Amino acid sequence: MRAPLPEDEPARLAALHDAQVLDTAPEEDFDDIALLASEICGTPAGLVSLVDTDRQWFKAKIGLTIEQTHRDLSFCAHAIHGHELFEIPDATHDQRFSDNPMVLGDGGIRFYAGAPVVLDGTHSVGTVCVVDHVPRELTPAQRRALRSLARHASVQLELRRYARHAGAIADRLRQLDRMKDSFLATVSHELRTPLSSIRGYLEMLLGDEFDGETSRRFLSVMQRNSDRLLRLIDDLLLVARLTDEGLELDLAEIDLAEIAHHVTSGCRPLAEHKEVKLTDRTESPVPARGDAKRLSHALNHLVVNAIKFTAEGGEISVDARADDEPELIITDTGVGIPPHDLPHVFDRFYRSAAADQMAAQGPGLGLAIVRSIIDAHHGTIRVRSEPGLGTTVRVKLPR
Repeated sequence: MRAPLPEDEPARLAALHDAQVLDTAPEEDFDDIALLASEICGTPAGLVSLVDTDRQWFKAKIGLTIEQTHRDLSFCAHAIHGHELFEIPDATHDQRFSDNPMVLGDGGIRFYAGAPVVLDGTHSVGTVCVVDHVPRELTPAQRRALRSLARHASVQLELRRYARHAGAIADRLRQLDRMKDSFLATVSHELRTPLSSIRGYLEMLLGDEFDGETSRRFLSVMQRNSDRLLRLIDDLLLVARLTDEGLELDLAEIDLAEIAHHVTSGCRPLAEHKEVKLTDRTESPVPARGDAKRLSHALNHLVVNAIKFTAEGGEISVDARADDEPELIITDTGVGIPPHDLPHVFDRFYRSAAADQMAAQGPGLGLAIVRSIIDAHHGTIRVRSEPGLGTTVRVKLPR
């Protein structure tokens, strides 16, 4: 009789798989548990068994040569329905097991006892069990010992999981530390470059007399660098507010097509300077509900980012649609994003290798800000990219 699935089966399997112990090499700690179980209970076989989706796999085994059995034949699949010891004195007299191929015939299993191995204090993922070829019963002391060994197996699994998670956290902290150093260096450069330019032009204007046209040209350069500084400071302040307070929105009925027109027009001079074709493909109004200022900010970041990473002669298109949900689509023929960079493009302070190679401006905050703005609208943002072919970003807002 096949054991029914436990009520917590999805969560139980998630806990088991998170332990990442299935199909691993033998380990002395678990082998000792199986050996002690066999010797304490006086049985020829002792096992540390883990019940997977369609099999039971033996992390440790004494007196048994096979690596696993099908879950349909498993005694342990019945034992994981609770946290109590599961004991079968004589399997031939139990209707759940009497016709089990592992019971039938001479030398088949007659006696079974299994104590559940529990993770997170909730999910029984397997057992420490013993089997014998003759009917019998455990003594109270043997039952206590088997339960104790199962708890020890649980601790071993938890320790391995915690060690792995701690290692992942340590790796992430090291990565964040590297990102922080990179961020500080980038911000220092981003602040120093326009300030140095402004200071240089000021010194020239103060030190010599220039004709009106030259002075206006100098002042125009100074204004562009001042605007660049203001944008950087605004982004830094916005990130600080997002961290401390979350993002407040001024929601209203808006037209995504109008936002697309406005942003595309504002970014076109930058695209023309790079000799990149920027096209607004939006043809009809796209009604939505949102914060027009914040969404314009987000779209501007996406378009500017596309311009940065699209070479001379490339193309960028911006489209707004009202299909199932209001949607903005930004497509470019730029350098693309490698698969290993895609999961991190929305991380704060993250700069890809392509950004460094192309000396692209920015401290790695733009896409993080975009993600925060879209999340605040309860929308979604998806990126599809092929290195060397280009990138498509799709932003959807809830209807």
